Amino acid sequence: MLKTFFILTALMSLVAGTAQASNLPDGKALFSKNCAICHGIDGSVSDYGKTLEPFPARNLRAIAPYVGYDEIRRIVTHGTHKSKMKAMKYVLDPLEIEAIVDYIKTFSYKPNVANGKQRFKEVCASCHGNDGRAQTGVGAKNLVYSKLSLEEKVHTIRYGRSGTLMTAKRHQMSNADIADIANYVDSLKRGGNAKVGGKLYARNCKSCHATPSDIHIIGNVAVRHKKISDISDHMLDLRIRHGRHVDREGRKAIKKLSSDDVQDIISYLRKNSK
Repeated sequence: MLKTFFILTALMSLVAGTAQASNLPDGKALFSKNCAICHGIDGSVSDYGKTLEPFPARNLRAIAPYVGYDEIRRIVTHGTHKSKMKAMKYVLDPLEIEAIVDYIKTFSYKPNVANGKQRFKEVCASCHGNDGRAQTGVGAKNLVYSKLSLEEKVHTIRYGRSGTLMTAKRHQMSNADIADIANYVDSLKRGGNAKVGGKLYARNCKSCHATPSDIHIIGNVAVRHKKISDISDHMLDLRIRHGRHVDREGRKAIKKLSSDDVQDIISYLRKNSK
């Protein structure tokens, strides 16, 4: 009798749980009802969405993997300025909006790196150079050594950087173009070669610093960081290029080190310092 009671209790709990789950908003159904007319049932833009003015509907598949929940939630909730994307907070409750956001985040995208390279040359190369190293004289960032994540690259392309020549491109390019460019830029990343760095270190640094472990960190950075492994690549780059040793007799060759040379030395330092 007791065994039967426990079985019945378990079945009742299961039924209650199923009923509760069924009461949750269906993100796919809500998306189909409220969003698919412009964005397409799969998020890749409908024929109607492509005709919208002044901007066509956005390809959500190309944005979902690279944009966080908070931003997508903001766009769905409040809409976007000067576009046909209206605020859904007047149509849906917060739980329904959350269900749509969750559904959008299930979308995947296969980047077209060839398209990213072509669009990069058309839109970005005038500042960043065809190779991304920014040897153009306008102060753009060297993308080969960018520390930004793929998501941060997408955000920078979409919204630009305040106080710089990097302007927002979200109305100039489609989400697919932005995702493709970000993936192309990400493919340009160059890691240091510790073996080459060792040869450069021997030629330029060893006369004063017999080994990387002999390097003593001084100055303000030493207050926060005690070891080379604690210091960012950016700070190590500054120390190598602009440290006190640069103006000493016989050390002017350091000024001629390329970005690749410095990164190779940094890689060697990280591998051989304690």
